[in-house]
Amino acid sequence: MQYEHGGFPQFVPLRTDYSRHITFNDNAMINALKLLRDIAKRKDDFLFVDEERRTKAEKAVEKAIPVILKTQVTVGGKKTVWAAQYDEVTLKPAAARKFEPVSLTAGESVGIVKFLMLDASPSPEVRDAVESAIKWFEANKLNGIRWERVKGENTVIKDRSAPPIWARFYELETMRPIFIGRDAVIRYDVSQIEAERRNGYAWYVDGARDLIAKDYPAWRSKLENAR
Repeated sequence: MQYEHGGFPQFVPLRTDYSRHITFNDNAMINALKLLRDIAKRKDDFLFVDEERRTKAEKAVEKAIPVILKTQVTVGGKKTVWAAQYDEVTLKPAAARKFEPVSLTAGESVGIVKFLMLDASPSPEVRDAVESAIKWFEANKLNGIRWERVKGENTVIKDRSAPPIWARFYELETMRPIFIGRDAVIRYDVSQIEAERRNGYAWYVDGARDLIAKDYPAWRSKLENAR
């Protein structure tokens, strides 16, 4: 399933649509890599796997790291986070469904960062990728709002005491949160897209809270103690 450059498509056998892209969306590639890593590390649930397959799993994970680092989006000379999917040939951010345009994703990027932090002895490149992503999450958090379901409708509620959240998608050029209906028109207010899409998609995410407050400090502490 893995491409020669290390990325993973959404489906095999390959199709002719967007599923051929390197797919971080819904954590597809990262979940595959976590499974392969558990096999490679001889985790208890995978002790039955023979050495030949374990070695292949290990090499697959090693092959994937460079493409993860290469696809971290740089805007204005600064590394940010990741797009949901990438063209499997050019490695440039790519669109998928009509409501999934080229953009940065604050959802799946959390899983990518957590995966990179699993390495007990990260390279300088991996450390830089993690640090850059954390800075982006800090700079692009949204304060003073909650995303809740009220009377069957997902809606934004203003609340100055609300913990930070992030939009699922951010526009590359402006870093503004974007929302898209099935008409593929980018809007900057989630209330402007049709109810079916507004209520049927995760337009706001909060996974970066624990990443910033817990996972990242623990990772930094582990690296400092290892010196």
